[in-house]
Amino acid sequence: MKLPATLPLLVGLACPCVLSAEESDAHLPRQVQVQVEFVELDHKDLTKLLFLSALEVADATPLRKTVAEMVKKGEANVLETMMVVARSGEKATSESIREFVYPTEYEPPDIPDEVNVPGEPDGKGVSPEELKWMGMLRTQFTPTAFETRNLGGTLEVEPGLSDDGRIVDLKFSPEIVWHTGNTVWAEDKDAHGNVSKVQMPQMYSLRVNTAITCIDGQYNLVAVLSPKDQDGVTDFTRKVMMFVKCDVVVVKETGK
Repeated sequence: MKLPATLPLLVGLACPCVLSAEESDAHLPRQVQVQVEFVELDHKDLTKLLFLSALEVADATPLRKTVAEMVKKGEANVLETMMVVARSGEKATSESIREFVYPTEYEPPDIPDEVNVPGEPDGKGVSPEELKWMGMLRTQFTPTAFETRNLGGTLEVEPGLSDDGRIVDLKFSPEIVWHTGNTVWAEDKDAHGNVSKVQMPQMYSLRVNTAITCIDGQYNLVAVLSPKDQDGVTDFTRKVMMFVKCDVVVVKETGK
């Protein structure tokens, strides 16, 4: 039987066989790559940037490009970059840390309640020489409890993807922690010149805990923080801009 001449055309219209790359990837799983950047610059330069870059939409990509030129010229410095990949609705953490253990409770100097020392035969008690040696039994400040603090950078994220995979609702908590020194709260010196101290560490943190909405591939300016100076004190002449970018990536096997 001879087929109608129009049948191939009708079949082609009813059963399209060529799909675009976006359509062919629509059924594939996706994950989110979250990138956080800390850029340090002069306070005056930051104020100028914010004044000249008033945002009408949540896209700080042009501002990030301007900051990149400043870094290239030596007018700004990239302090830290963190990145972690997560699936939608699940938490992920990235850490570059040193575990710093420090005492939080101390026992004060003390002498034992009971000491067996041979007395004089006539019952006169302990001799002056023996009392001198008893002083050596006196303890110093003794740590009895400890805590651990992570020094370095930590990034915790929890992204949520929209149905079309273009919008990311992001909860995240980036943090950088430094140990800047110790504070002495008490000091003791025994008869032999041995010194013991009650001291607690000083920490400086750059920390943000927030939730934002991102567009795939766009930068967002999330926060502006004040860094520390060389003495570990807040330096208000400098500022740290914190950018975040979410990239939605398709999980698929590439051609070999």
